[in-house]
Amino acid sequence: MRVLPGSDVAATVLENGELLLRKSGGATYTFAPPAAALWIALRQHDGDPVEAANALGDLWDAECVLIRAELEMWIDELRAAELVRVEV
Repeated sequence: MRVLPGSDVAATVLENGELLLRKSGGATYTFAPPAAALWIALRQHDGDPVEAANALGDLWDAECVLIRAELEMWIDELRAAELVRVEV
């Protein structure tokens, strides 16, 4: 599975660490700094949530399986808002 930004979505990490996702139609979504780390990890690992969770688990010295569960719930939210698309 690969999680990719929607074709009309622009991402910005703000100075305070928050993630700003903006759709070309004007809708804007703001997420707390941990979401920015999740987004960056997904982008660094070609949209692979398993690899992204493993990388963050190593970086944060945390259980990868817990990070992956949080990541998958967040991906569901992003999909519902049409901010990402998933390729199988």
